[in-house]
Amino acid sequence: MGLTGSIEYLLNRRLRHPYFGKVGRLSGKVQFGEALVDAAKRELFEETGLTAQTWNLEEMYRKTRFREDGTPVQDVFFYKFFVTDFSGTMIDTTPYQENFWATKHDVFSKNEFDPYDDLDLDERDTPQDFKLVEACGDAEGY
Repeated sequence: MGLTGSIEYLLNRRLRHPYFGKVGRLSGKVQFGEALVDAAKRELFEETGLTAQTWNLEEMYRKTRFREDGTPVQDVFFYKFFVTDFSGTMIDTTPYQENFWATKHDVFSKNEFDPYDDLDLDERDTPQDFKLVEACGDAEGY
């Protein structure tokens, strides 16, 4: 919860291409042989300087992107965790991204944000059951 009592999300704005300026969740690569939760914890710390106590895997999300001519340019899997109980000193900016806390209302109502086409922010304070999602999108930025 933020200072206003609204749920806040830890998000970032990309500072490199593709997708320069887009706002979304933290992401990163799983290293060979690494457990998903360990990868998520490592990426959280590397990208933000934060740690967290509670980790619940909620979703495996497959995103494919295609050029206008139908050529596939991206096919990735994302593992979405519901994370709470953050601690540490946040790194606000890296060479690749700006990190910040924001409410759903701020992200979708202010012109300063350009969210990814599939950014979904559920306003809840408890984890949900695991689900598998597949989606396709345009190859914006490629």
